[in-house]
Parts: sequence; structure tokens; C-alpha cells
Amino acid sequence: MENNYNNYGSYNDQNQNQNSKRETHNHEFQSSVDYVKDDEGIEHSHHIAGITGPSIRYGQSHVHKVNVFIDTSAHHYHEISETTGPALYLNGRKHVHLLRGTTTYDDGHEHNYYLITQVEDPTSMPKENNY
Repeated sequence: MENNYNNYGSYNDQNQNQNSKRETHNHEFQSSVDYVKDDEGIEHSHHIAGITGPSIRYGQSHVHKVNVFIDTSAHHYHEISETTGPALYLNGRKHVHLLRGTTTYDDGHEHNYYLITQVEDPTSMPKENNY
């Protein structure tokens, strides 16, 4: 299988099989971007939070699309539009995904980010109410 992962650990889906099966799970994520100076020289950061798209089978694993606007700071915001790396299994069926990259360019700058998805699938509710 051809390696379609770039040096940031995100997935390049140009060669993805068009018959990919979409599964029914997502992951929550939250992180922050690095600090940089904007056009006015003010150093700042942004918060990232969201839910991945549904899983997309690739080879023996799967990946997720992430398309999100990050929070507004000093009257501007950035976007992230990437695909995660493959599942990293922690035990049994529990897994996470890594994503590292650069936001869109706005207000004279861009930010680097690195995030790890959360383990639990926010769309799967317990079968029994054992709270």
C-alpha cells in the first residue's frame, strides 16, 4: 500500500480508493494553536474544538476529515481542513487519531497546530442507561 501520509502525520487522500466505505463513528477533539503575532504585532493563540467527519476506510485502518473554523481572536479567525492519520489503537477497539498542520492564512499570519482526537465516539450512546 502506498504511503499517503505527509510529514505532519496528516493524510493525503489524492489516491484514496473511490469505493471507500464510510463507517458510523466520529471523534471529538480540542486543542490550541501556537502563539504568533498578527498584522499589528499582537501575539495571540486560538482554541480549536469540534467533531470529526465520519470514518473513511483506508487499507487496514481508517481516517477522518476535519473541517473547522477556529475561534475568533482580534477580529479574525482561521480554518483547518485536513484528514487525520490512521487509527492508533490503545486497547481493543478504543483508538485515537493524530492531526498536525497549519491553519489558513489570515490577518497576516497562520498558526501551526497539533491535536489528538478523544477516544470516545460522541455519536454512540450507551445501549443501557447505567449512569
